[in-house]
Amino acid sequence: MNILNLIDPQQSDIGYKTMIFPDGQPHIKLDRDSCMALDLEEPLRILCRINNPVDLLLLLLVKNTLDYFEFRHVEVAITYLMAARMDRVMLEGEPFSLKVVAAMLNQAGFRKIRIFDPHSEVSTALIDRSYAVTNHKYVQDALQHYFTANANTAYYLVSPDAGALKKIHKLAQYLGTERVVECMKERDLKTGALTSFKTTMDNLDGNTCFIIDDICDGGGTFAGTAALLKEKGAGKVVLIVSHGIFSKGTAIAGVDTIYTTDSYRRVEGVHCLPVAPYLLV
Repeated sequence: MNILNLIDPQQSDIGYKTMIFPDGQPHIKLDRDSCMALDLEEPLRILCRINNPVDLLLLLLVKNTLDYFEFRHVEVAITYLMAARMDRVMLEGEPFSLKVVAAMLNQAGFRKIRIFDPHSEVSTALIDRSYAVTNHKYVQDALQHYFTANANTAYYLVSPDAGALKKIHKLAQYLGTERVVECMKERDLKTGALTSFKTTMDNLDGNTCFIIDDICDGGGTFAGTAALLKEKGAGKVVLIVSHGIFSKGTAIAGVDTIYTTDSYRRVEGVHCLPVAPYLLV
């Protein structure tokens, strides 16, 4: 399959140049010769991040250009999907942001859309011909990397809140383990304040605890969960997240090691695995 890589031009089968006009409009020009060198009947997959509105518009502009070149089968692989967390109307007066983004992607008419670890099933429900790529293989690779450098001791997978619970049991089944710790918290939707961190586990007996989730933004959930786990006797606390935003930095209280991917951006100072192999298989 041919790849139009909007993240790394050096890894793209189609050359291109991007720019931003003075009024803020993004623009892209695809290299005609590299387009015409490809079989227009063969699938072409666009690899991209959608971190912001500019990324989204650039993707739609690329699809429009490929339509003019008459590529028959254009797919897209999205490493990070903007608005995936806004998968419902949170408070009165706020938009259903994911529904708006989904409508724009649907209008473009992609043959298939693959999304790496979307926040919830609402993304694939709203976006036509879309499929979630789970974090299972990525987490397995992160665990293998950790235990290569550290003693392969007993461990628990930790769900930090109710939102991660459904995913973590599927992950545990994939990894062949039943050692799952369920944690809970409360969030004030108006202020974002986190309180009441709880777990049903009484004694973690020095085990390494791997907190698994899709996104780390400010890190408050994970700091609160790590404190709770260590209070219950956890040895090391390792955070494994698919998408590392780290808006408040990568130093999270109580977390000893962090794994993420470059789905949102390349993160320095933590273990950052490339996401492309999980989407381009």
